[in-house]
Amino acid sequence: MTETEDLPLVHAMWRAADLTRAYLSHDRGQVARCLAGLDIPQLERVLTWLILDHDALFGELGEPSMSVRELDGMGALAPLETELAVMTAVRRVATGEMGLTEAVESLVPLDRVHALAICTAVMLLEARGRSAALESLDATTARYGQMGYPRPSTAP
Repeated sequence: MTETEDLPLVHAMWRAADLTRAYLSHDRGQVARCLAGLDIPQLERVLTWLILDHDALFGELGEPSMSVRELDGMGALAPLETELAVMTAVRRVATGEMGLTEAVESLVPLDRVHALAICTAVMLLEARGRSAALESLDATTARYGQMGYPRPSTAP
């Protein structure tokens, strides 16, 4: 695979990390900027990367709790046009009504991306605390650069 072929995945990797960080930082403006202007294939690549991150985190932490209070707090940061659908899905997960995959399968790609980023951010927050979760994300993005995947100039 050439560098040009890798570029869409590199962009998705950075967007996923930036979106998770924006939710952890409670930065509503950055949450909106992270996905601005992305088309459906781009959103689906970000979603794929978030799934990989979520699954790796789940494997590392087991099944951490996700409190409704934290989910509500982070869900309120989602863009207004997605907030209701996203919050309905993540509350179903938090209450044990259904698993994450089932809760998000009927959502449009943008809502799926936000729901998964919120769940991942809440898992990190509750397992590590805000400071350690942000430090973990910083370490992850530093590794991206060390692996030869610098932040794209178009990243938010």
